[in-house]
Amino acid sequence: MRRGSINGIPVWIKLVENSLGERTVIKEAPGIDGAVVETQGQMPVRYRFEFSLISDGEWIVDDYDTATLDLRAAFLNGGPFTVETPVFDELTDLWMEGAVTLPVFNSARQQITEGSVTFVEARPGIILQENAAADVQGAISALTEAAAKDFARRVPEDSSFLDRLLAVLDAIGEWLSAVQGIISSAFQPINDISGAIATLKANVESLLRAPQNYAAQLMGTAGGLLSLVPSLSAQGDTSLGSAAVQDAGNDKPAIVLIEALDLGTDFDSDLAPSQGDILGDDASEEDLLENDHRDAGLSICLSAVTASVCNAIASTSFATVNSVLDVADALEPAFEALFEVENLDYLVISGARALRAATRSVLADQAAGLPRLRNFTAPRDTDALNVLVDLYDELPSEDVVQAAVESILDLNWIPDPTNITRGTTLRYLDPLLG
Repeated sequence: MRRGSINGIPVWIKLVENSLGERTVIKEAPGIDGAVVETQGQMPVRYRFEFSLISDGEWIVDDYDTATLDLRAAFLNGGPFTVETPVFDELTDLWMEGAVTLPVFNSARQQITEGSVTFVEARPGIILQENAAADVQGAISALTEAAAKDFARRVPEDSSFLDRLLAVLDAIGEWLSAVQGIISSAFQPINDISGAIATLKANVESLLRAPQNYAAQLMGTAGGLLSLVPSLSAQGDTSLGSAAVQDAGNDKPAIVLIEALDLGTDFDSDLAPSQGDILGDDASEEDLLENDHRDAGLSICLSAVTASVCNAIASTSFATVNSVLDVADALEPAFEALFEVENLDYLVISGARALRAATRSVLADQAAGLPRLRNFTAPRDTDALNVLVDLYDELPSEDVVQAAVESILDLNWIPDPTNITRGTTLRYLDPLLG
């Protein structure tokens, strides 16, 4: 056992067991290979500790009578608990699961010498709302607060040995500029965001004198930049598939979000490996400290990427199911990159997992009401009007027929709508009206 504390009461303590996992529902169907696995959020994290007030004949406190009574009172209250351990540093918002085992060495005085207890980690800062979009905002708030606090905790007051951290933060500044370039190619009024990006990129070292403020500013700038993406979906008529259609059926907001995610997932890919990574087990304490600084930067930067994109997703009107699925696929690697950061604070993990689940729900809700963008290869020479017979079972009115023709022309580059040759591949919406 090593020194630690339970609710501020000094104890010898040892983490015996730590259980965690994902809730899953496995759906199987006759005649279908494999299964569909639905994830339903993180299971409660459990910690089982053994603790003692005495080790090898040495009391950890002089006044062990008071310590005994304080521990008994804490356990009678049931929680919440804050536990300091050598492995996880400080764990907060823990609650007892079941009874605590408290052997006593003197039944008259009821002095505790040792015991064991299992704690369950609460889910902090997430309040479920009546809809998935509100859940996204709640999760973003929790993740932003947790990531900023964790960043401030891990960045030392002494700014020496921060070269690796500065390199990571410079890289996220380049990501912001790259995303700005993608958005500005289709959407111009971004001057205010441009100023905020320039400030972050030019003043990293001075801003780090207040690490939590820097973290909040990074999260806010990324969120403000990506909040412009939903405006792209207003360019056109969604009923015709043209609201976000760019270059042969691609969805403008989806393109921007996917590129932002792809760039953000690997935003630090151009950085050389650290000395600690190269040396592995032979790394010095200074090398490991440098890695910890880098990981602090990775945590806040990837939190900014995921939170800003999810915020944009919650406000974006996509054109087709295809776009929703493509965005959902691009979202996963970004979250996985965040979860792979070493020594990630458990509050950051909790907020990020809640954000991922809520964003999945937003995407699923949208997909339920959208058409699919499908491909059709003309089996014969035809024209834009007659090809509709092959694409749709029923077009009940002249207005719907006209809308179908306009949609085909909008989604495809057809030099001569009256002459579509055999073998031409056309994109079309199914059903016609989303």
